[in-house]
Amino acid sequence: MPRSVLDAGCGTGILGVCAARALDAARAGWDGLAVAQDRDELARVFTLYNAALNGVPPASLTARTEPLLAGPPEEGWDLILSNIPAKTGKPVLLDFVSRSAACLSAGGRVMLVVVNPLAGLFRARIAGLGLPLLYEEPGREHTVFMYGRNEQTAGREPAFDSGASNRDAFPQKWPAYIRGSAQYTMEKVSYRIDAFHGAAGFDTPGGAVQTAVKLLNRLDGRIKRLVPAGQPEPPILVFEPDQGHFPAWLAASKPVSLPAGRRVFAGRNILSLEASRHNTLCALKTGGNVDGGEREITLLPAVDPDLDRAALAALGPYGLIAFFPEAVPQTGGTERPDAWWPALASMLLPGGLLITALPASGAERFDRRKLRGFTRLGDLRRMGFRALAYRRDDDGQ
Repeated sequence: MPRSVLDAGCGTGILGVCAARALDAARAGWDGLAVAQDRDELARVFTLYNAALNGVPPASLTARTEPLLAGPPEEGWDLILSNIPAKTGKPVLLDFVSRSAACLSAGGRVMLVVVNPLAGLFRARIAGLGLPLLYEEPGREHTVFMYGRNEQTAGREPAFDSGASNRDAFPQKWPAYIRGSAQYTMEKVSYRIDAFHGAAGFDTPGGAVQTAVKLLNRLDGRIKRLVPAGQPEPPILVFEPDQGHFPAWLAASKPVSLPAGRRVFAGRNILSLEASRHNTLCALKTGGNVDGGEREITLLPAVDPDLDRAALAALGPYGLIAFFPEAVPQTGGTERPDAWWPALASMLLPGGLLITALPASGAERFDRRKLRGFTRLGDLRRMGFRALAYRRDDDGQ
């Protein structure tokens, strides 16, 4: 009976929930633990919801927002389950095989389901590493592999740490996630991006970011500074930063009227947050801004400003919020902008700036729901997107 089970890339938690239920049912009082992990904070939330829905107690299953195969227990995993995403990126897929084998306990097993076009890639990787292939079953669309470890792959793998002490260590510990590097220029400001597999926006800055940057550039110098020069700068929040194009540009451009305090990056995808921290630190180093205050970057996995209001507000209040929401189809007649506005207002300083960019139809809906106490400072349509900038007035609620 395995005592430690990992559902790697859990999605809505099906494998982890089934494993925890099966082990609980197989032996009353099972004292092991199933862990579900996914790069997406929304997946973590749904996994815990589905665990509760199926009667799995928190003592039997926990869920984490982290990269694949992060944080193995001291003795290694007894069982790793994964319906691995085919679009993860070939280097990450190949790394998964070697890393998963190294994360196993002495008698541990990996059970992996892959789409058939990738079956040959995984079969060759397993054989090339000399791993014992214990079982293989092809299906109409998928193939299941079960393999163990050998002495060459046994050993400790680096545990994932997204805390402040980690800072720029992610690319060194997880090199398979680096997709490539390129130099970019927006509004005559150049910066470099090291793109991560699994994070959006790797080829060019998205249309929403480009539109928001152009609007900010037009407003710079016309925005009243929130604090006098020489006073401590308030923190800034960038929500859904993708590869980090917006915060890296902001660090490289240093607009005179915008705050430049502690940075908080929030959003669903932990890989996007890590990429944004890495690329922003690179932009700060290039510009010579490497003192402790400007290096402080906090990452916060969050679904949206309303659902994670308390955690986001605890790191504020903010002088600048750059908000690039990801549209999620809603049911029940609830429009998320109705909830976003009060949440954003509660964490923005009086006199602070809120900038957002959305597809044109979403921006129209967002602007219509603007709360009393906000003044619209700018509005720009470009490339099918619309960027909007607002100042929270002193009496904003």
